[in-house]
Parts: sequence; C-alpha cells; structure tokens
Amino acid sequence: MPDINFYLKKADDHGNRLIYLQMKYSGLRLVFSTGQNVKEGEWNSNKQRAKTSRLLTADKAHSINDLLDNLKDVLEDGYNAEIPDGIPAVDTLKEYLRIFMNKNIRVTEKKKPSFFEFLKTYIEENPEQKKYASLKKHLQLFNPKLTFDDINLIFFKQFTAWLAKPHKQINEGVRLKHNSIAKDIKSLRAVMNEAVYRKITSNTDYKHKKFSFPEIPVDNVALSEGELSKLYKHDFSHNPRLEQVRDLFMVGCWTGLRISDFSNLKPENITTVNGKKFIRVVTQKQKELVIAPCNEVILEIFKKYKHNHNSLPKSISDQKFNKNIKEACKIAGLTETNRLLDSPALELWQAVSSHTCRRSFCTNMYLSGFSSIDLMKISGHTSEAAFLKYIKVSKQQAAERMAIHQEKTRSQRQLNIAS
Repeated sequence: MPDINFYLKKADDHGNRLIYLQMKYSGLRLVFSTGQNVKEGEWNSNKQRAKTSRLLTADKAHSINDLLDNLKDVLEDGYNAEIPDGIPAVDTLKEYLRIFMNKNIRVTEKKKPSFFEFLKTYIEENPEQKKYASLKKHLQLFNPKLTFDDINLIFFKQFTAWLAKPHKQINEGVRLKHNSIAKDIKSLRAVMNEAVYRKITSNTDYKHKKFSFPEIPVDNVALSEGELSKLYKHDFSHNPRLEQVRDLFMVGCWTGLRISDFSNLKPENITTVNGKKFIRVVTQKQKELVIAPCNEVILEIFKKYKHNHNSLPKSISDQKFNKNIKEACKIAGLTETNRLLDSPALELWQAVSSHTCRRSFCTNMYLSGFSSIDLMKISGHTSEAAFLKYIKVSKQQAAERMAIHQEKTRSQRQLNIAS
C-alpha cells in the first residue's frame, strides 16, 4: 500500500502553517494542499492530526481531522481503483482529491483567485518553494497588477528583456544569468499549467512554442578522489574557520547529499547493517529517504567534532560556505586551470562551491564503475536526465574508460575463442 502522511509548511507572518498531504508509491510522490491552516501548538506531529477534533476547517463546516481522514480514505480508494490498470499517474490520483474537495467547498469559497493570490497558494503547496518565491518577487517588481490574461507572447518578450537588465532589487544589481531567466519561465509555465488544470484561467498563450527560454548547459567542476584527498590532508589547524568548512565539505563529497542535508546530519543518522555503517536521512528538498555509505573520512569527522551537539562543524550560510571553501581549496593548492571550457583561465578553487559536493560524489562513483541506477538511489535523483547533469566526465576520462572496457572485452573474446 502507498505511504500517506500529513505535514505542515513553514509558518506565515501570522504563525499559520498550511497542512499538506504527501503520498509515496512506486517511486512517485504526490503532494496536495488541504487548504487548511493550524498554529504550531494545535498540531500533533506524531499523530499527524490536530490535537483536538473540535478544531474546524476555514469554512467552519467540518472538523479538520475528519477532513484529513476523508482525504486519506479517498486517496486509498482511488489508488485501489486505478492499480489494476497499472501504476496510476500522480495527476490521476490528484483528481480524486480535487473532486472530493470541490464537493465539500461552500459556494462562497468558489470565487476565482487573482494571479498573485493563486501564485501564493501554489508556492505554499510546492516543495520547491524557493524558486517559485523568486519568480513571484520578479513578477511583482515587473508588474504588481499582473493578471492571468496578461501572460502572452508580448508579456514574455517584455519580461525576459526586463530580467536581462540589472536591477537593484534583484541579485543586488547584478545582471541575471541566462539560466536564471530560464528557470523563471519554466516555473511560470508550471504555475499556468496548474491554473488551467484547476479551471482558474482559460488562457493558454503560454503554451506557444515561442513562449520558451531553454536552459543552456552549464560547465561545472567535480573534484577527483585525489584532489579530495589533497584537500582533506592539508593542515588547517591554524585556521579553525577553514578547517571546519573543509570537513563539512568532505561530508558532502562522500555522501552526495545537498548542503541543506549534510550540514544538519546527526550521530543518530548513522546506522549499522551487517557490520557496515550507513547514513540514513530524509532529504529536506524532496522528502525522500536516502541511504549512503559511511566511510572512514566521515567517521573521523564525527569523532573529531564529538563535543558539538551534532558531532559536526557548526552550520553556516550557503554564501559563507562557498566563500570559505574557495579559500580553503586555494590554500590547499587546487589551482589547476583549463577545467572549465567556457572559462579556461579560471583556477579550480574559483569554481568550487557547495554544489561541487554532489557532482564530485556522483562523478567519482560513476568513474569507479558503480551502477548508475544504484547510484541514483543513493544520490536521491528521481530522473536520469537530472542525474546526468551531475556527471562531470572529461573526454580523456571517457576515452580511458572505453580503453579499459575494450581491454576487458578483448580478453573475454580471446577466452571464448580459446575455449
């Protein structure tokens, strides 16, 4: 049976926290907003229900707990009805929930929201809130009175041109990169898709082939196991600031976790199975269980910082992390050039950031011959396309892998001929 749970989003300015439903089944994940809010003290996180059944829905028509129980039943019934025909799509199951909710919403609540009202709701419902919040900020600066009907090809050309210019309110006046604009357009199309699906708007101009701003491939670096060893063995005892960021960076490079996850690991995340130690953590971004091997470097770091509350260096902001790890890599001698095709003069340390951790982990495991399918389970990637973006293999490395493969197959062919 699928795994169905209820969670709370972050509190808004009034302390209200939106209740959302999450269902995991056959490698898929469904997220659905209940549209109901509770205060922190009104929620029992263990039972995943309001502390009292007397707490009512926004329209005062039902008990919140009754609504949650009904949504769970509707989803299970829908899943059981669809599974004989194969694993149901997420949107198929969402439709069961929408139909149920529409039957139980009072007529007075059916007024269609404005564009920004809907965007606010969409952000609250979506696990990837950060990128949609960025889109909302940009759109409000561009046109605070934007409506669904305004979103057409003329808007697209004006908005993308506006984003390409430097603005003090955006990125501290630095011109947005091409892919940042592409992400805004991709996010906007997702928002419009959902608004059309919910029949909030009938405007489909955004589906025009010219309403498109494709991302361009980004050249990034991954550190080899040799470079990681060089960084780890460098003596930073005279500089605790760099020593701590180096150690935290190593945890990311040997687990493949995002900085939001590896900087918050605790000793209890380490488990022992069949005599081997592993890290088990539910990721903050995707809410997926990830299990990664726990090697001797990670164990040394946990031991080194055992007096800290989480046995790891103190967590710092992404901005400080990136600044400090660059400095550490430079001092450790990671100064090779020609690692980036689009910036050949850039030294290696200048291209290192928190994202280098996952790229290094995936690339090194891939080069070692580890199965891509198994590697995706450990890295937490849900699609091969997303996973392949993290593999940074040079043409020389690819040629060397092919040479090894050819040598193996040649030896096997010779054995077959001899037999």
